[in-house]
Amino acid sequence: MSTINLIYTVVSDPDSFVAFQYYVKAGEVFDAHDYAITYRLNGADLDADDVRATQEAAAKLNAGECLMVSHSIAP
Repeated sequence: MSTINLIYTVVSDPDSFVAFQYYVKAGEVFDAHDYAITYRLNGADLDADDVRATQEAAAKLNAGECLMVSHSIAP
């Protein structure tokens, strides 16, 4: 079983958006299940602490901000 760590960055400049990235807009909730499906990952392998931290970061976004979420896989 691998551990999938989530990484997120607050982005407010639409010009910095990368073509295929996972974004959470201000006012939206980070959905770990949706993220796992989008990247064909086993949701059970997502680090639970990272999921909570990403959800909390999404909840703190201000108007006009987005959370860009990515991941890394540790063996």
